[in-house]
Amino acid sequence: MPALGAARAATRIARRLTGLLLLVAALMAAAAAWAGPRKDIFTNAGILGLSVTNLGYVGSAFETAYQENGDYQPSGEYPLNSNVEHVFLGGIWVGAVAADGTIHVSTGAQDAQNLVDGDEIREFDYYYNEDVPDDPENSTYVWSYRQNDDNYDSRALATQHIQAYLTDYANVESGNHVPLGLKVILRALAWGSAYADDFVILDYAIVNVSGTELRDVYVGYWTDTTVGNTENTNPYDPNAPVGWDWYDDSNGGWGPADWVNEENSVPDDPGIWAMYEFDPDGDDGLATSWVGTRLLGTRPAVLPLLDTPPVSYNAWQFRNVPAEDDTYIDDFLEEQPGKYQLMGNGAFTVGVIDGTDYTTASDWVALLSTGPWPTFADQDTIHVTFAITCGPDSVGLLANSKVAQLAYDDGFTIPAGPPSPRISAAYEWNTIKLQWAPGDSIDADGDPLPTDHPGRSPEQHISTITGKLDFQGYQIYRYQGSTIDRDPFELSTLVAQFDIIDGVGFDTGLPPLNEDGLREFVDRDLLDGFPYWYSVISFSAPDLEEGLPSFESGFNENALLLYPGPAAVDSGEEGRISVAPNPYRAGSYFDNPGGEVELGRKIWFLNLPPQSTIKIYTVAGDLVRTLQHDDPVDGKHEWDVLSEHGRAIATGLYIYVVKNENTGEIQRGKLVIIK
Repeated sequence: MPALGAARAATRIARRLTGLLLLVAALMAAAAAWAGPRKDIFTNAGILGLSVTNLGYVGSAFETAYQENGDYQPSGEYPLNSNVEHVFLGGIWVGAVAADGTIHVSTGAQDAQNLVDGDEIREFDYYYNEDVPDDPENSTYVWSYRQNDDNYDSRALATQHIQAYLTDYANVESGNHVPLGLKVILRALAWGSAYADDFVILDYAIVNVSGTELRDVYVGYWTDTTVGNTENTNPYDPNAPVGWDWYDDSNGGWGPADWVNEENSVPDDPGIWAMYEFDPDGDDGLATSWVGTRLLGTRPAVLPLLDTPPVSYNAWQFRNVPAEDDTYIDDFLEEQPGKYQLMGNGAFTVGVIDGTDYTTASDWVALLSTGPWPTFADQDTIHVTFAITCGPDSVGLLANSKVAQLAYDDGFTIPAGPPSPRISAAYEWNTIKLQWAPGDSIDADGDPLPTDHPGRSPEQHISTITGKLDFQGYQIYRYQGSTIDRDPFELSTLVAQFDIIDGVGFDTGLPPLNEDGLREFVDRDLLDGFPYWYSVISFSAPDLEEGLPSFESGFNENALLLYPGPAAVDSGEEGRISVAPNPYRAGSYFDNPGGEVELGRKIWFLNLPPQSTIKIYTVAGDLVRTLQHDDPVDGKHEWDVLSEHGRAIATGLYIYVVKNENTGEIQRGKLVIIK
């Protein structure tokens, strides 16, 4: 989020503290479950988009393999849709003394330049019980506690709850790794509410399934964070003209005053243990936000060794991870600490230590670890929980991480009101129509719907805090532009507010129902072909009796990126296929005489049939590009002015041919490109 002043931070925390009670209903079947390795899941409920896997690591290492429909999966993007990345890779570490006295460390990720190299050294993999193919833990789940979500499940603890199962004894190519015999249950939790949308909580339940006792156990989170704007320097493209700068970031940590220097403590957050990273020059002002990892807590609690902090923070420059789990002799015949020794050394690598200047900008890698647990019996469980947090600066990062701490302290309960409605869009020239179902309280037979039935949402939503209906109204936000570079609530404009008539609030009434029985909001006088983000949020009425404020749903719970323009036009209906802008001039402005907003590299085909094929040719008859349009509502399709092979198009005259796939009707036209 943008910078939080002390007053705003205090307000958010105060709101967070009121009425923290979540009633969890009986277990239901999972709405979304996938077996096998998962690399393509990421959080999008809040404004931190974090890739989550069942392979021991988070982040995507900027791999292009997760490209879907032309969009790259975020690795650690904040705010979501901002093109600002913060996480290359991160992962869990567990170290212990085995029953035979040897020391081993199982890692979910460590220093590696890509996922291929990372897979060769990581030592966790997805869990799969071959003896019981229908074992529920063979799958990864995505749940939501929002009652109108497709993935609604009463087990969910958050707007988005990702549950994955991993193990360190599967068949992984990790050199001479000796598994400890662990099964890990990961719960990645993300919330949509505005006061809790800047972090993702990673809750690890580590189970000893080795059949023997492990001793002196340490658990840590390793991270390779990096901050930059992917449009400025594209890490996904190895041939980008400007490469990603890995060596210009600074990092550091915060800890309790009893264990660290005063300048590295936080007076109003005395128990904090966290590490952070940021780009001092803000990537030329395009990536000024910070990213951090905070240790939220453990169960059972750690009993620190005498004169040794219960948490160690170690940073090192990339490729300097210890080569072995235990102490080893390096190439210079000197004894070096292994990964295990690093996890429990009580270090706090901030400032200048032993000749190393940790304040200088570089490609830093870091580990936040805690322990020891002296004994870890077979089938026992250790819970360790971290929060991956972002903020506009150090103040915002600290405030957001404190909200994450409050969520953890209260059992992952964050108060919430009714969910955002599930919206769809219809199109007209210069117009967007947003539509959504109001929800109901009875079924077709007139019987009351269960309290967890998605049909009750949002206008029939029952608060999990009070057990009463809590819906009050809707707010509609709009932002013109494709990139959201800060808090979407502050960046966008509140274009409409609707409030039920009950003597509370504005009493404006709700949007009318259209002929299909849907709520409808019509936004006119827009610029055809330009990007607009829309979000319809729900808010609750304040409950004076319970002392609860009004709660809002999240921006990204239903945010849509829409381009105004004509609806789909089938054969025989009024309208002929056209192109805009035509002629296209590089850097031109479309449908905006004032020239205030640049469309970018897009040519739009307009008045298209619902199913159609567009082919662009040179005047010599060479095929340049084929586009497939399949949308029963939207009658336009964009072309990025690139050839089939992704090459730039030269100045000249081009011919387009559009075929209606339903009728076979063909229309032709000309377009001119000027550069």
